[in-house]
This record gives sequence, structure tokens and C-alpha cells, in this order.
Amino acid sequence: MSSATDNEFPSYLKAFFSNRFTFPIFNLGAHAHDLRFTVTMNTFCNESPLMVLYDGSTDDGSVLATVGRPKDVQGTYNTKVQVDDTAIIIANHKTDIRHLYKFSLQLESCRERFEWRPTQGNEVCNMFRHAKGFKLVRLKSNGPGNGKGGKREYRHMDETSDGKEVVAVWATEKDWMPLTLIPTNKPFKFELRASGKSGELGSQFGYFAIATALKIWSYEAQGISGFSIHL
Repeated sequence: MSSATDNEFPSYLKAFFSNRFTFPIFNLGAHAHDLRFTVTMNTFCNESPLMVLYDGSTDDGSVLATVGRPKDVQGTYNTKVQVDDTAIIIANHKTDIRHLYKFSLQLESCRERFEWRPTQGNEVCNMFRHAKGFKLVRLKSNGPGNGKGGKREYRHMDETSDGKEVVAVWATEKDWMPLTLIPTNKPFKFELRASGKSGELGSQFGYFAIATALKIWSYEAQGISGFSIHL
């Protein structure tokens, strides 16, 4: 199998599950014969990270990213995400009905703010028949329409309604049934977009984008909070 070290970070990934009973470990790749990453999840042990991203098709590969467990800090859920020696905090206010997830990342020239926003729009509509997901918005950067924004049917691809640039998206199949207490393997597809795909945002960006996307997917699609079971 190929590994992430063979070339640059892949612009498109989807989740592959061995079967419905192996959710705690699954793979990511563009195709089943090209599994680039392995993801493990630990939903019960507070001494372990919630999620670990490994290089290659097994969890014997090197650790590329870790997602910690959320902590409630004065009404905001803060989750630590680490890539190499760089750590960020992704924050979600628990009273935020729009489910916005925010973080900042040091780029070459300055520190920039990013925000995952819910979407069922043009960037994810081709991923599944009934797609829903999140788009990663680069708040400092205008989209391809020079920041014009506007309604979905009129604005440029990779541009938000308020004119910001979309640099990544993830999607799952819309669930018509309520979440159950037992996690199931909800589908997951991920794609880098615009400057997120071009490499402009640096070598670590793709790993932070996929790690934060998986953290949000685990909560929004799988119903896994990451808090200990007794909380």
C-alpha cells in the first residue's frame, strides 16, 4: 500500500470500514487499493486520545495526528489536535445551534483563523445522493468571486455566502433516523479545496484539516462526544 510519505497530502479521501463491527479502526484513501491512513478511535478510556491518525494501511505506521478529548471550559468544548510538535485547539460553544467549530493555525507569514460550518451546498452535493457535512472556511481570505458571496445558486464554487474562501469539505449521507446509542459506520468523504489543495497553506494544513474533520464527523454523524461515559 502507498503511504502518506510517498508524496504530498492527498486532496481526496474516503473512509473504508472492514465491517460494521470494526468501527474503532478504519482506513482512509481515495480507493480501497490505495489506503493512505489508518484511524483508531477510543471512546471509553480517558487516558488515551479520542482519535489517532497513522501513516499507511495499519496502525503500525507512524503517528501523524492525534485528537484529544474535549474539555468543557466555561461553556465551550475545547479539543486539542496535534500534528508533529504543533498543537491547536478546536472550539465549539455548546449553546451554538449552528454547530460552528473554530481554530487558528500558524501559517508561514501569520496566524489565521478557520471555521468549520455546516453545509449541504455545492461543494458536497456530489459526494452522496443526500449529502450533508461541513465546509472549512478561511476567514481571512476572499473566495474565487472576490468576496461577493450571495445565495448558493449564484455565488462562485468554494465561496461562502459572506464571501469567504472554502478550503476543505467533508460529507456524510444524510441520516433519516435518530442517532442510536450504538455507533454505526456512517460514511465519510473529505476533500481539500482552493488554497487548501494548492499547498499554499503549508505542509501541515492537510493533517489538521482531516483530523478536525474526523473529530466533527465523530460527533455530528456518529454521535460520539469523546467525554467519559459517566459524564
